[in-house]
Amino acid sequence: MTESDTRKSSAKQTRAIGSDVGNFSIFQVDGDADSAYITQRIIDCCLREDLHSIASQGHASAPPLPLDTIWPALVGQQAELWWQVLHWPGGPIWLPVRRSDHMQPVTALSDGWLRRTAQGVQLEFGAQAWLALLAEGQDEKTRILHEQYVKEAALAVKHRTLARSAFAVNAERLAQVLDHPRWSERLLLADQLASYRDHPFYPTARAKTGFDEAALRAYAPEYNPSFELHWLAVPRDQATVSTTVPDFWPRLRELGFDAALESSHAAFPVHPMTWPRLDKFSLPDGTMRAQSTYLRVRPSLSVRTVIPLDHPTQHLKLPLLMFTLGALSLRLMRPSSLYDGFWFQRVLNAIRASAPALHGRYVHVDEAHFGHVADSLHLSYLLRVYPSMTERSTLVPVAALCAPMPDGRAFSLHLADRFYAGDVLAWWRQYLDLLCDVHLRLWLAYGVALEANQQNTIIIYRDDAAPRLLMKDNDAGRVYRQRLHSQLPEAEAFGPLHNQRILVPDDTALGQMFCTITLQLNLLAVLECVAEANPALHAPMLGALRQGVVAILQNLQDEGIDTGPAWQLFDAPRLPVKYLLSAGSLLSKDATGATDIQKFYGNSAPNFMLGARRTQSAGRRRQGDVR
Repeated sequence: MTESDTRKSSAKQTRAIGSDVGNFSIFQVDGDADSAYITQRIIDCCLREDLHSIASQGHASAPPLPLDTIWPALVGQQAELWWQVLHWPGGPIWLPVRRSDHMQPVTALSDGWLRRTAQGVQLEFGAQAWLALLAEGQDEKTRILHEQYVKEAALAVKHRTLARSAFAVNAERLAQVLDHPRWSERLLLADQLASYRDHPFYPTARAKTGFDEAALRAYAPEYNPSFELHWLAVPRDQATVSTTVPDFWPRLRELGFDAALESSHAAFPVHPMTWPRLDKFSLPDGTMRAQSTYLRVRPSLSVRTVIPLDHPTQHLKLPLLMFTLGALSLRLMRPSSLYDGFWFQRVLNAIRASAPALHGRYVHVDEAHFGHVADSLHLSYLLRVYPSMTERSTLVPVAALCAPMPDGRAFSLHLADRFYAGDVLAWWRQYLDLLCDVHLRLWLAYGVALEANQQNTIIIYRDDAAPRLLMKDNDAGRVYRQRLHSQLPEAEAFGPLHNQRILVPDDTALGQMFCTITLQLNLLAVLECVAEANPALHAPMLGALRQGVVAILQNLQDEGIDTGPAWQLFDAPRLPVKYLLSAGSLLSKDATGATDIQKFYGNSAPNFMLGARRTQSAGRRRQGDVR
């Protein structure tokens, strides 16, 4: 069916969309729920990132009338307000929106919009039409990027449809996520749950560019497949292997090679999706391909990290020819990141050992073993060894907290039932206290900010202990070296960082990372998800977050730690937002000037922390008066 046909058949259809894979209530125009959902996410993200100034140069306005002849399906429905953008070359547009108190001033309510042209006011909808509208008046490079993103949007729709189908098939198994007897299997189930939940902010993260349906079924966590890895025999004089390989590593003779090669070659694993494309890359002279596969694995949430069936506490991260979170984000592996990740592991372990306040707050996976061939992005691997856990521990990635369970409730509510006797606010307070206490202390006391996103932040729950963090994959944080070395002189012994962008001259980048990752991605996004199904929880959860941050900062200040950099962030009129769609897909690096697409920010988010310090201080004074 063409877009024109779809428009004719569905322009008069509207309904609030709820989904078992993310919940987004909209006034739908497109009859295809998945297409409408992805389009609305794109529009919403453009408002959040103020793309082409549609937020900063827009304003609230009444819709053009008569509405019943333009958008009949909205008659009887009530958009909170309309957002008018007048500066568009092809004529002004109106978006149905609602006010928002975090991330962005207004949020999109639909996959459609109204537009005035020479032919009059008309209803438009769909990702292709929206991106074509955004491209109007832009330079050629920007127009091409917008056109290319249409394909990513279409793929996201297709992959979302497949994910919803896979969720239905696996629902009975997923319901056991808290009941399986082995902690490693509970973690894998939580990863699979998380795979059905869309990224909170990047609108087309559902698209795994480079994967068709067959590849998804064979290698993606949504389908819980298992498969065997391919292997190369690489000359040892051209390969770097950091430590002794694990016990489960294949001998070359087990891969079909002559045993005499053991002394001259090393076995390197290759993901099956990368294997047939190795010819596109150079291989070291003397490298040989194994004719047989070895080591059966299952995919984790990240897809490129796989878990050996018989060794589930040891995970392998492999280069993968797949784009996620934008057309510029190819999931290969830069060898320098292996060294930097191990540097962060040692620094974080040393900080924990030196800071009594952090004892029992986090553990780190062991990332000491890795291999690579020179600077090749396609010939490397990383082994993650999880710390010893009892079967009473349940590991949950933050990405799974908002994932829907088969009963329709978010997984976080099930965690509250299991570990907090159903007290959602008690669960929330301990969760936010853990994240804020650890990350504010790392930033303000040690000058370290971690890009610990939802996928890499793991919470360890137990019935008989407070939750802890499990850290991994910290190869792209930011470090204020002067502060770190003054508080942790032994950090000098860990050697230099390979990626010099990690080192920053002041607190600015540290605050941006804490705000966009810990606060917005890992806390506010979870708050909004829980409150979406339970609106009465929104105010107390937000209040608890504000109070918790202030209380932790007060504790740090009482310890003699300078909290000024944090208050400089929280007293600003606006908070930073990561502009990932702009930097990763729709704008060129020439346009953004971004040296790292994952760290391109705009100061456009409403500051939910404004006034929190004054409120807390007033409360403390009142308590003093009572005493």
